[in-house]
Amino acid sequence: MYVVEGHKMVTELMAGMSDGGHRIQQLFATGEWIQQNQLVLRQLEIKASETTLDALKKISSMVTPQPVLVVVAIPERTLQLETLLKNPVLGFEAVRDPGNLGTIIRTADWFGIHHIICSADSVDVYNPKVVQATMGAITRVNVYYLDIKQLLLNSELKKKTVYGTYLEGNNIYGMPMDQNPLILFGNESQGLSHRYDQLIGKRISIPSFSRTGIGSESLNLASSVAVVCSELRRAGTP
Repeated sequence: MYVVEGHKMVTELMAGMSDGGHRIQQLFATGEWIQQNQLVLRQLEIKASETTLDALKKISSMVTPQPVLVVVAIPERTLQLETLLKNPVLGFEAVRDPGNLGTIIRTADWFGIHHIICSADSVDVYNPKVVQATMGAITRVNVYYLDIKQLLLNSELKKKTVYGTYLEGNNIYGMPMDQNPLILFGNESQGLSHRYDQLIGKRISIPSFSRTGIGSESLNLASSVAVVCSELRRAGTP
């Protein structure tokens, strides 16, 4: 189970329940919120427990308590090989910052990328800070925890272009991109480890345009993901 707080997040979860998505197991809300949403609660057969903002504050992970909090069943997700081969997929090695992962999921959702792979030592996608940072995108983007190296060693994956993001690589703005690649990103501070060097087909980089030559050493991970996703979609636009 995991916890979701706030009207926007909860209404997005309820909208996804009709498609067999994340299932709400328990809902706690103020009487006013329940009254305003009683129709959809009845339609989805969600039993609401009325409580107060003071009570919600005691169990909330947020500074300002929200009028509704739900407990949600974690859905079972298995990444099928066919899904991996036929869709763009983002992969992350040891992403540690909850806000980063949440923002990455939200960014992937914006660009229509529905599958993300994380190494086992990455932050838990159901960490409350990750969940809140997704702004509801967690209901539309599937996140899988896998051994990335073992995945790359699968002979079937030779059919798929694997990009690795590096500080030194081919300028992403000057190269064509396949529309259904696997794009790997490294840890926030260390980047991709050398264990993938022989398994990555193309090394890509976002060039700096700093005029002084003394600019920032690198982009924030979530910012890099946004740039790469944007270029991926732009490259596929006629």
